[in-house]
Amino acid sequence: MLNYDAHTSERDIELLESEVRGLKIAGNPFPGLRPFGIDESHLFFGREGQVDEVLMKLSQNRFVSVMGFSGSGKSSLMYCGLIPVLHGGFMVQAGPNWNVVVTRPGISPIDNLAESILHATSDYKELSEEDKLIRHTVTSSILRSGVKGLVDIAKNLKEESGENLLILVDQFEELFRYSKEELDQVGINESVLFINMLLEAIKQDDAPIYLALTMRSEFIGDCSKYPGLTEMINMSNYLVPLMTREQKRMAIEGPVAVGGGTISQALVRRLLNDLSDHQDQLPILQHALMRSWNYWIENREEDEPLDVLHYNAVGRIQEALSLHANEAFDELNDRQMQICEVLFKSITEKGNDEVGIRRPASVGEIAEIAGADEEEVIEVVDNFRRQGRSLLMPTENVVLQSDSLVEMSHESLSRIWTRLKSWVDEENESAQMYRRISEAAAMYQVGRTGLWRPPDLQLALNWQKKQEPT
Repeated sequence: MLNYDAHTSERDIELLESEVRGLKIAGNPFPGLRPFGIDESHLFFGREGQVDEVLMKLSQNRFVSVMGFSGSGKSSLMYCGLIPVLHGGFMVQAGPNWNVVVTRPGISPIDNLAESILHATSDYKELSEEDKLIRHTVTSSILRSGVKGLVDIAKNLKEESGENLLILVDQFEELFRYSKEELDQVGINESVLFINMLLEAIKQDDAPIYLALTMRSEFIGDCSKYPGLTEMINMSNYLVPLMTREQKRMAIEGPVAVGGGTISQALVRRLLNDLSDHQDQLPILQHALMRSWNYWIENREEDEPLDVLHYNAVGRIQEALSLHANEAFDELNDRQMQICEVLFKSITEKGNDEVGIRRPASVGEIAEIAGADEEEVIEVVDNFRRQGRSLLMPTENVVLQSDSLVEMSHESLSRIWTRLKSWVDEENESAQMYRRISEAAAMYQVGRTGLWRPPDLQLALNWQKKQEPT
């Protein structure tokens, strides 16, 4: 496989294709809906100049926030652009030795940060499960001890490895997406402490810590609640731009060439013409190319390039994702289909714009709601995340346990898969009815309303019969 690093400023695609002619076809070079992984930088094309700009801001301020709409490639830009460049030593004053801690806030940002820090320690793999639990508890306690908790841990990591420390908080908007009731479960001030710890960490001069955030741009207003955070974002922010037509061409042709294949210019033009500037288009493009590649491998004639007929066979950009999800669903038996419906209703909710958004849920939580064994839930999840079908996360190499979080690889699935759109609408209507019943019951207890009568009563009884609430 050719070795092209993520910092290359220009690539001659034709030369690249000529170099790989005659090579054995490699594995599928397109990740599908999920972001590119850190080890896939050789497949990441089209964003090279943008990496330089992000790197410059991080170098100058020890902080950078990378923003863009859903599907703009924020996470991939960091995993396959920034991190490989850091390890290549392109931040001259810091050198090539980096310890990168990647975390997501989720419902418990401090616990998640503690777990990510634990994974970054040199002896993590040698620890027993009991020792991992003890280490996690201690790390989490130190973080919760005050705003300097992260500084103390970072200094220990620095002394242990001698490496520069980058903390990458991916999908930072998760801090703002959970309801007050959910945040109360972990402490109302958890998000405040988490943000203050991060801001305090980048102020240290004796043990420099670098901080990078990725966040969906529509959540920028929520940052105004935290003055220090607002100042840092104003000072060092990078808004991911839409890819130009030529950059999209590189994102199509580059991975094909690195994977040892060829692609017809007719298909390249068709893909570019089918793409729009809608926010979902990049991950949907990657998914359509992943499906087209697999179909091409199974059905191609000798020396035949990846072509329009292979692309049409999988449903093109417009239908490939929905067809793929239906294919996975149709493989399930009746019991698994019931669990699947509960699974997707549990990990999807309607956002303010009335479209589905991700809401990760644990295997144990899904099993409890579905009235199923955890093993049954895992079987269904595995069917949607196996090789060549990256519709759910985590990736197939991660062994699922009771507390493992399951989520859609990208929210475009909830906007394009017709069956899931119907489920989301149904679940939203059910939630509204539940809230009506709950509020009416509370008001009845204090004498502010009477008992329900038809038609409200009948609607509630119909809801109870259909939903069978626990």
